Amino acid sequence: MARPSTPRALIVDARPRGPDGPMARVPLLGRPLLTHLVELAFRVGGDPVVVHARADEHEELARLLEGTSHPAPVVFATGPPPEGALILRADRLYDPVRLRRAARRGRDAEAAAIWRLDTPHGLLGAEAELVRRRSYQPIGRFWSVGLAGLLVRLLAPTRVRPHALTIGSFALMIASAVLVLWGRLDAPVRWGTAAALAAALVLDGADGRLARKQGTASPIGRWLDTTLDESGEMLLHAAIAWAAFSRSGSAAWLAAGMTFAMGKYLFTISNDEWDRSLGLRDRNSGLARVPLDAEPRLASPTWWGRRLGHADVRWHLWIVAAAAGRLDWALAVYAAYFPTRALVGAIRKVGPIWRGAPASRP
Repeated sequence: MARPSTPRALIVDARPRGPDGPMARVPLLGRPLLTHLVELAFRVGGDPVVVHARADEHEELARLLEGTSHPAPVVFATGPPPEGALILRADRLYDPVRLRRAARRGRDAEAAAIWRLDTPHGLLGAEAELVRRRSYQPIGRFWSVGLAGLLVRLLAPTRVRPHALTIGSFALMIASAVLVLWGRLDAPVRWGTAAALAAALVLDGADGRLARKQGTASPIGRWLDTTLDESGEMLLHAAIAWAAFSRSGSAAWLAAGMTFAMGKYLFTISNDEWDRSLGLRDRNSGLARVPLDAEPRLASPTWWGRRLGHADVRWHLWIVAAAAGRLDWALAVYAAYFPTRALVGAIRKVGPIWRGAPASRP
């Protein structure tokens, strides 16, 4: 299809309805879905942003848009959107990059849809999907997210449940730990360990998505995922510490393994208890102010410090270090990292209290 010579209008269709009225007013991350779609339409298509809705709902939808951060005016219209326009439906979530590509190539906005809210379990997993796309797998999104998505599409209509993927990922972590304990550093063992870790990452990224797709998300599933993820990480680092000790004879590696475990525990439990003591009900509430197509700010040293501890970054460091036969380096890095983060977090919490100011998170 030839690309259009002039940009197509980008319109928000707020007419789709659910059991409780317009889907446009469904809250996502603390704000109505309509505000997310209008901001996305403005950033992709410019102004004015045209919203098609029933005439008797214009006033209500206009109130929902109060406080929206975009500077463009919103024009309300009735009836169906004009033919040939790029239409953002209020029962869909869209990927900004795909949407820009669809606009350039003259394709339908449906090609950029990443989540449907008009399915039986669509609303249940919508917020989790938005959070996942904003904060999950900063490196893995370039490869493992696509593989996980393919796996989810293949398994969604089957009887395979997310627990199977969670346990499979844990089994691969155990296999990686066993290969590390073997102590050999020849190429087949190194690449086998890296491959097992990479496969575990794909399964770890697919279990939650499969649960949301099948509508099988549950507290026991989240508990199992978290517990096995943490257990697999501890087993891997224990194996790294023992293998390094066996090769070098230096007890410092055993100390590094214990320091990693203690630092990770203190860092995790400190933040969890702090959040609980403050009564933080929604960890993702701050994301509500972030547009769907927002780009991360890379200049902040704090951003880089936190990103180093991101599970996806750690996982990729394991993969690269395993392929190079230097998993002991990864252990050394995080044996220093987590105790440091725990100490800095304690200082940032206690210091402001001594000065009579509100405390902050690490």
